[in-house]
Amino acid sequence: MKNKCINGCVLPKVKKRIIKKEDNRYTYERAVFNCCPICGALMPESIEKTKAFFEVYQLHPDLATAKRLIFKAELEAAAREAFIAVENKLRELSGLDLHGMDLATKALSFSYDQKAGTVTQMPLIAVNDLSSESKRNEQEGLRFLLMGFFTGQRNIYQHNNIRSGASDSLSVVIEASFILKRPERHSMLDGGQWIPDKTSLTEIIAKMPRLIDRIRLKMDIKRNTPQLRHR
Repeated sequence: MKNKCINGCVLPKVKKRIIKKEDNRYTYERAVFNCCPICGALMPESIEKTKAFFEVYQLHPDLATAKRLIFKAELEAAAREAFIAVENKLRELSGLDLHGMDLATKALSFSYDQKAGTVTQMPLIAVNDLSSESKRNEQEGLRFLLMGFFTGQRNIYQHNNIRSGASDSLSVVIEASFILKRPERHSMLDGGQWIPDKTSLTEIIAKMPRLIDRIRLKMDIKRNTPQLRHR
């Protein structure tokens, strides 16, 4: 049922009201809850729509636990898990034993000599090679984003019982995914990547059960690799 809370809450009766349809016509219908008005959990239909969304928007692998919590309608727990995943990744990549805003500031900061036009100190975590103003802006932007991510959202979720609705918790998880992808050299200025850097072609081929797929991949590699094309 559309209006049935997965936590078993007794929902209020909803009278029919005027609803505007997508074709701009109006009709009397009962409103459908996206979230339970009692406990805030996603309704069954909303969970299915969220699953469909995540088939298109691929969350960072480190957020697998957060995604499972979303599908269980434990939204605040999912957001808190996202904060943990981001902080753990930053500590792992930087080697710093810090937390929150201090971690973000020191892990992503760099020094730039305006007169010489050179980077005098690279950050512990670099989004790109900082070779242009746009790339340096991207690095700085991520640093400021992370500072706000920890100082604002994380501290609010840590010290309060959030009742602002499902969209805020979902937004935290999506923002965390965006952040997690940047330090892995997935600069927005470098375009998309078909295969993650850390995945070897040997591993991909070994996990391709269909022979036709393995043949096609090898042919694609040969066509798109100059040194192989000219042999």
